[in-house]
Amino acid sequence: MNADTARREDPRPPGHLLVLGSGPQPEWEHAIKRLAEAGPLVLIDDSPASWQRQYVAAARVANTSRPKHVEQAARWLAIKHPITAVLHFQPAHEQAAAAVRASFGLPGPSAAALAATSLRHRTIEALDRGGTASSGGIHADTFDQALEAAHTVGLPLVCKPTAPRRRYAARIVERLPDLAEAFSAATAASWPGTGTLIEPRLDGIEATAYTLDSRLVAISHATFDPEAEPSLMPLEVVVDADDVCAAAIEGIVARALEATGHRQGIAQTRLRLTPTGPRVLSLTTHLTDLLVATLIEQVTGIDLIGASGRHARGLHAEAETTPLGAAAVRYVQGAAAAGLTSAPATRSTITPYARLDRYSTDSRTGPLPRRGHLLVSGADFPQCIARLRNAVATMQTVPSTT
Repeated sequence: MNADTARREDPRPPGHLLVLGSGPQPEWEHAIKRLAEAGPLVLIDDSPASWQRQYVAAARVANTSRPKHVEQAARWLAIKHPITAVLHFQPAHEQAAAAVRASFGLPGPSAAALAATSLRHRTIEALDRGGTASSGGIHADTFDQALEAAHTVGLPLVCKPTAPRRRYAARIVERLPDLAEAFSAATAASWPGTGTLIEPRLDGIEATAYTLDSRLVAISHATFDPEAEPSLMPLEVVVDADDVCAAAIEGIVARALEATGHRQGIAQTRLRLTPTGPRVLSLTTHLTDLLVATLIEQVTGIDLIGASGRHARGLHAEAETTPLGAAAVRYVQGAAAAGLTSAPATRSTITPYARLDRYSTDSRTGPLPRRGHLLVSGADFPQCIARLRNAVATMQTVPSTT
């Protein structure tokens, strides 16, 4: 077989997909492996590659919060490994990914969609122009502006980075004297010069809608860890293939995508389902939680991770839904993480329907150390919640085994 014939028969796309950033192996390995199966990968991360090496052709270390550093590292990789696409999963890497796409002339989200989603107050402005209910957040560059915004939106409120450089940086403010500390923390977690967003702390259920080419394919619901307050850090996330909220949010999600100019590829729309109707909190044009994407594939059959890779390469991704029950994750963090560390022999099978995945080191993605996660499946949302509770109780009462 000659080289031309081999190229024609190889279904893998030419060139390498550059992945920006990585995370704990139990959360990320499935995604990296899935992307590697679809085509060759190269990696740029803040830390040297370890478990990732078996899946990537090459890797380099760079400060992923510095677009110029990432662009330089990408050029070094491209000498031996031509880069034809770039993919990131963390909002903090948005600017670095955009810089690499511009430098290499790679496909990506439209300029209009990026302009409307990379800064949270721009998203609110686009939603307001399109007549779509938003959080009502107000942009603030200075503390005086934040104080004025706080008087406008009222208490309690949420102070969050306009363009986050790290995850879980939003802070709840119950009392006005606490605003200064929250504003300082949000400013430190945001890209320089982008300011903060002051929005009301809305009542209702937290939901995230996942769309592929503007089609709603899944919904997740998150509850937040009270131990992390005043920060908002997820504790449990549930995905139900037959989510009862789909009918209530499908229309507003479609309007939000239209208002921000997003039509192709993956999008995540965060909402709060308030007593007066759903409101959009934010919209991103990429996946942000690979573990939740794994749950979505389990209960719907739709591989959003693979679809992300295909769209990054400028290819079309099909999505055929095969609904199958529900799945959920509970993160083992804070005091629970400390307990897990002191019991290294804790078994992975907590119950017949729950599995514990341990991290080799603490994951510092938020205010609490995270050392593992529990995964469960069930027939529906209530059963998943009940099984999570039972699994947590079992972890706390069953001694470790060798």
